[in-house]
Amino acid sequence: MSIFSKKKTTWFPLDNAAKIYPPTANSRRPHVFCFSAILDGEIEPDILKIAVQKVLNHYPSFKTRLKRGAFWYYLEENKKPIKVFEEQPYYLKQINYKKNNDFLFEVMYIRNKITVKFFHALTDGTGGFKFFSEILIEYLAQQGHNFDLEEKVKPIDEPSNMFSSDDSFRTYENNVKNKVEKPPRPYAIKGTPFDYDGCGMITAEFNIEDIKRLAKEVGVSITSYLASVYSYSVYESFLKDKQYGNTLVTVLVPCNLRNKYGGETMRNFSMFARVMKNWNKDPSTIEKFALSAQEQILEGTTKEKLDKIIHDNVKTEKNFLIKITPLFLKNLIMRLAYIKVGENLQTVDFSNLGLVNLPEGINNYVKKITFAIAPTFSCGHQTGVIGYNGKLYITFSRNYTETYIEKNFIRFFTEKGIDVKVDSNYWESRL
Repeated sequence: MSIFSKKKTTWFPLDNAAKIYPPTANSRRPHVFCFSAILDGEIEPDILKIAVQKVLNHYPSFKTRLKRGAFWYYLEENKKPIKVFEEQPYYLKQINYKKNNDFLFEVMYIRNKITVKFFHALTDGTGGFKFFSEILIEYLAQQGHNFDLEEKVKPIDEPSNMFSSDDSFRTYENNVKNKVEKPPRPYAIKGTPFDYDGCGMITAEFNIEDIKRLAKEVGVSITSYLASVYSYSVYESFLKDKQYGNTLVTVLVPCNLRNKYGGETMRNFSMFARVMKNWNKDPSTIEKFALSAQEQILEGTTKEKLDKIIHDNVKTEKNFLIKITPLFLKNLIMRLAYIKVGENLQTVDFSNLGLVNLPEGINNYVKKITFAIAPTFSCGHQTGVIGYNGKLYITFSRNYTETYIEKNFIRFFTEKGIDVKVDSNYWESRL
């Protein structure tokens, strides 16, 4: 729970999920994700800055900087002014906190595009998009566009309304004793790394109704269907002719816990299901596997299983010996633990934020929204999915040159007669 006075927030302990990010973050593992919007006109930086500052005043946990304590990192109120930056070609990288006035999110613009990048210790995808969407609304309002201003953010000035800053892991923890089973270690993609900074980004744009129809024909959700195609694309790209070694493909699928437990926290409150498949040992069609993928997602996100994971995580945080362990030792322990049971337990990440909506009238000004996640050296392929205004945008980001997964994924749909529009930063072609 955050520490409040009646007038202002002075500091926040990191939420339970956020604690792993500061000690494990570096230039090769930035722990960042971003949202981008294409608007109908050229971005005005001065107005964008005013809009960000106004929205920031409503969210105390975002108006913070990361500080090192004796035992834990924590968020402290940041009184420095916010900055906005012109977007650079490689923008999905670790935030330069000194340049960014210590804020844990970074606002960028270029031509008619606004991008906001978040450090994962600050929030998750759901919280990040809420903050991002408020910036878009306020920016358009500052420009003088007429739409229902009642849809804008409301002031947060009463303690009862401070739920947006809660650590919901602690709020909704249930005392369960069964331990969580450790999943098997899957195949890790071995691509050719770029010999210069940056990551490849490819966005595939679909009509949502086309993907809905394909998923409905099989009897599964869009997430289950796409995750199965993603898994198969990894197999086709790297494992089809592999005779020996580990050929288990694990797709990590985040789950928004607000839908399971309630609450409207702006901080981290998500967990993961694992979609696992050894294609060489158990070949099947994508459609058949989609049914298994849905079963795995549903089983991995049952309240019973989530209760176990949340309890284990919160119990560890509350452990007296861990509490009194100095931060430098905690950092070492968490880094080692993350290597062992963190990113090495998935082949790829697949985060579907679902269909997002903006207030009525805003769609006339916001043409496109995308969601991207930074790859890391141990999980070099990440995918962000978001639905907006009748379109589904799937953004693949990777830290190696090969584009096999993207090509196989897109080919699967084009062979079914589905129209796909593809955008790329062509990072593999840069010198």
